[in-house]
Amino acid sequence: MIGREKTIHVKVPGSSANLGPGFDSLGLALPLYLSVRVKRADRDSIKVYGDHLASLPLDSTNLIYQTMSYFYQKENQELPPVAIEIESEIPLSRGLGSSGAAIVAGLLAANELMGSRKSKEEILQYATELEGHADNVAASLFGGLVVTAWDGKTAKAEHFPLTDQLQVLLAIPNYTLSTNTARKTIPETIPLRDAAFNIGHSTLLITYLLTGQYDKIPFAMKDRLHQPYRQTAVKGLERIVSEVDQNRLWGAALSGAGPTLILFIHPNQKRVAKEYMMQIAREEGVEFQLKFCSIENEGAKLEILWENERISIQ
Repeated sequence: MIGREKTIHVKVPGSSANLGPGFDSLGLALPLYLSVRVKRADRDSIKVYGDHLASLPLDSTNLIYQTMSYFYQKENQELPPVAIEIESEIPLSRGLGSSGAAIVAGLLAANELMGSRKSKEEILQYATELEGHADNVAASLFGGLVVTAWDGKTAKAEHFPLTDQLQVLLAIPNYTLSTNTARKTIPETIPLRDAAFNIGHSTLLITYLLTGQYDKIPFAMKDRLHQPYRQTAVKGLERIVSEVDQNRLWGAALSGAGPTLILFIHPNQKRVAKEYMMQIAREEGVEFQLKFCSIENEGAKLEILWENERISIQ
């Protein structure tokens, strides 16, 4: 790892976006972490740790490097040579916010490297410009449940911690699905009744999550905007969403663009939820990695490592 010099260490959680009806607007931080270490160097270098990251570029096309360059360009400066090291628990191209986390990590590292001290709210603006929507990046920045809006110029987000009573089961398939590919399945225009349907259900979902009415979530997580068009690309999606009530789950949805599925459950439902997803896997012919977790409420953190000293910044 990077030697005993001043090093910027950024730890960023992954995320799940949309949560059913909240397309490009609702997000949830998850305790799967991207860890990035950055320091000034004589020449640029990028190292990744873990076979699952072997596909990441190690040159100037790397997303974290590009994001740092973007930050410097926005501040009318040029990124100096840097050494970057990357570790991650977030699966790539699975709908768990790997690109959003990378953008947040790159911006926070560049902010600290330059010494500009921009706030997280200002970082959100840059992050949304790069990502094109605020849900994933806001969740990774702030943690908890985020409610966001982006009009093409200004990004806004509010974030709220959620209790441990609400647990998550992630069903992560053994295949990937790019966001661009998934988005191409969604039509450019939708019926007015479907837009109204999603507005109402998104509003209810936010209300139930913030007031702890988790047993009411299944109704509120219904969607007509994107999931119906993505069902053919994601095995088990249609069935799981339609069978939520009869399996005593608190809700189910496609995580971001997929193909991961996110299920909300009571802590006492873990066994039932696991058995159900194992049944789905057998009958739908798909392999899932099943992961139980709680909500990540703290968001991105940054610390400075200086020889034996560790200084937390955010």
